[in-house]
Amino acid sequence: MEELGSVGTTDKTKRLVNILSEMLLIMACYYLSGVIRVYLPWGRAYAFRDTLAYGYLAVLYTAVFVLIHDLSGGYKSLKFGGFRREILRIAVGELLGCLVMTSVIYIFRLEQFSRLLLILFLLCSAAALLVKRIVVSHFYMKYSQTKGSFNVLLVGAGPATARLRQALAEDAGGELRYRGYVADAPFEGMDGYLGGPEQLEDRIEALDIKKMIMLQQDVSEETLRCVVTAGERSGAEVLLAPSFGAYLGGQSRVRLVGGFRTLRLSLFDTSDILGVRVAVTDMEKTVALMESQLENWRGEYICVANVHTTVTASEDEAYLKVQNGAVMVLPDGGPLSAYSRRHDFEEARRVTGPDLMLRLMEISPAKGYRHFFYGSTEETLELMRKRLIVDYPGLQVCGMVSPPFRELSAEEDAAIVEQINSAKPDFIWVGLGAPKQEIWMNQHQGRVNGLMIGVGAGFDYYAGNIKRAPAWMQKCSLEWLYRLLQDPKRLFKRYLYTNTKFIWNTLFRGK
Repeated sequence: MEELGSVGTTDKTKRLVNILSEMLLIMACYYLSGVIRVYLPWGRAYAFRDTLAYGYLAVLYTAVFVLIHDLSGGYKSLKFGGFRREILRIAVGELLGCLVMTSVIYIFRLEQFSRLLLILFLLCSAAALLVKRIVVSHFYMKYSQTKGSFNVLLVGAGPATARLRQALAEDAGGELRYRGYVADAPFEGMDGYLGGPEQLEDRIEALDIKKMIMLQQDVSEETLRCVVTAGERSGAEVLLAPSFGAYLGGQSRVRLVGGFRTLRLSLFDTSDILGVRVAVTDMEKTVALMESQLENWRGEYICVANVHTTVTASEDEAYLKVQNGAVMVLPDGGPLSAYSRRHDFEEARRVTGPDLMLRLMEISPAKGYRHFFYGSTEETLELMRKRLIVDYPGLQVCGMVSPPFRELSAEEDAAIVEQINSAKPDFIWVGLGAPKQEIWMNQHQGRVNGLMIGVGAGFDYYAGNIKRAPAWMQKCSLEWLYRLLQDPKRLFKRYLYTNTKFIWNTLFRGK
């Protein structure tokens, strides 16, 4: 099999070409503005040589504009970020470039420089840059769809899968690039055996797999579930060719791969926000999914993300892996679900940890679900216990543990794991605060027998230690402001940094 190409080199070349092309375009707009000025009724007093004489000012402006756009991540991709975002980016770059340019004019007393030329230059360059980005993005997306390639992993082995492998080999110039197959045992006639399904996630990361394809007749139900879970964690697309594929009509949501009709499998859509794969969901969908997948998700964990954890994950690769290692990352913060809606996920809604916890408590007495609480203080847990008995009669609270506020020894940690597993919980609510709770859940993945959910300050909210924001502030994504007013000393620096960083990265850089 061929080695993976150097993606980093391609990205750097693309960025450099993008920068140079915009520099040349801006300079061309400057000289074009000089020509236009000469032919305007109120600009005939000027000669084109004036434009040539002050060309160095345009060079300075161009350098500032390109630098600002590059720092904001504008040259990272050739994709068009939308009219509002691109106009805002151009306006910010032009404002700062114009500020530097006029400062030089003022300092060195270059009164001869025409204000009319400056206005024409700004308008012309803004229009040209916007058109250029639309056109380049259009052809780039069109080229990507027809010429792009995706690393593909086949799952399962058998005669049908071998035929699919052969079809991919015959279409070597297509968009699907075969990287190997994962199965319980090697299959004669197929190359690229990579081991069993238990090694699936490692293979996905190591080979940068974007798509996994399996034929239903060549995989077990257990393997199928394993592949879907791995796909959700890694972001790789999962395609299944069902046994009844021959009967799927042209109107079905299918895709033809190597002569096989395939369906895309996914438990839920995700929205990539600063690298974190946030679930596109709402409260009812989340609860229904947790109930249906409870047995499959035992030993796994769910992260409840907000702006702070998302920005932290974007700057810490290890924490990003912890977040994306969850079976679901829920949009606790209002800005996260709002971001998803702006990116064509209209059904995205906020699902907060405290609200999710209470919703599960409501249905648990009838369902017989058992709950374990880990985190906070003994006093808070006791307040919770008393209130839970009153609010949810029949609720099974099988354990509560307030861990010491220090790192646990291996023996202490093992004892807590034993205590949790002995209680046989269905749901394990973890209230250690971010990022500690996500790291704890990741470290105990597969070690405990319940589904772990990190709820941050959910214990304190329910116990009454912290008052939640009014409903109208929650709906307006202003709960962070309410918490800031409650505890400004601790939260001011965090919110100032993370909220500003989130706005900068999502609005300006388009991450």
